[in-house]
Amino acid sequence: MKIGLSLFLGTLLAIWIVGAFVLEWVVNNKVFNNRRKKIRLERRKCEICASVYFTSIFFEFWRCPFCGSLNKER
Repeated sequence: MKIGLSLFLGTLLAIWIVGAFVLEWVVNNKVFNNRRKKIRLERRKCEICASVYFTSIFFEFWRCPFCGSLNKER
C-alpha cells in the first residue's frame, strides 16, 4: 500500500512539474499569440548636451541618458 501511494504521488508531482514547464514555455514563446508588439519610438534631442536618442512617444518628460538632464516635449 505504501509503495503504491508513493508511486502515485510521485507520478502526479512529475506530471504537474512537466505541465508547469510546458505552460511557462507556451506563455513565454507566445505560441498561441504571434502578434508582435508595436513599439513606437521618436527621435529626440537633449536641450542641454544636444545628444540625439530615441524614446517612447508617450513620455512628456524624459531624462537624457548621457548628461542626466530632465527634458520636456515642446
